[in-house]
Formats: sequence, C-alpha cells, structure tokens
Amino acid sequence: MAAWVWVLIPITAILVGAFNEWLKFKAKQQQLGTSTFELEKTVAVWQQALEASEKERATLQRRVQNLETIVTGEMWDALHDDTLSGTAKEHALADARAQLLLPEEEPDAEKIARLARRLKS
Repeated sequence: MAAWVWVLIPITAILVGAFNEWLKFKAKQQQLGTSTFELEKTVAVWQQALEASEKERATLQRRVQNLETIVTGEMWDALHDDTLSGTAKEHALADARAQLLLPEEEPDAEKIARLARRLKS
C-alpha cells in the first residue's frame, strides 16, 4: 500500500496544476467576454448613428434635387427677371403661384418638393 501512496503524490500535483491553469483560463475568458459585450454595445450605438445619418443624407439629397429642378426651370427665370417693374413682377409672381397652385402657408421642404414636381411636368 505504501508503494501506491508515492504514485498518488505526483498525480495529485499534476491534477492541482491543471486545475490552477483551468482557473486562470476561465478568469481570462470571463474578462474577454465582458470586453466583447462592451464592444458589441458600442458597435450597436455606432450602427444607429450611421442609420440616422444615412436617413438625413437621403433627405438632404432629395431636397437638393428638388432645388436644382426649381432653379433650372424656365419659370424660375421668369420670376427672377430683373427687367420687370414692380407691378409687372407682382403680377408675374401671382400668375406663377396660381399656375403652380401653391398655398400661401406650407412647410419649406414640402413646398419645395411640390414645386419641383410641378416644374418637372
């Protein structure tokens, strides 16, 4: 029986060493898991910011396209003709407003989009 005791001592030492290494590995894995979670949270916030900026960019792009349509339209030239006098210019503005059927009070972006659609047709 005494011979078996000497065999168990090295086996126990090996098992204790392996257990210590396993504990170190688990601690490192837990630390990496926490940092990964924080990175995922940061990436999610950046993704939301990117989506918001893409929506804003698309809105601005539509507005610029509408403004380009308005500025390059023939009616724009007629409305901004400097050769017309005060009453003639007012009359031209009233005719243009009646032709485009624009109400007096309307939000700017909506007004511009509607004006651009009417000038395209």
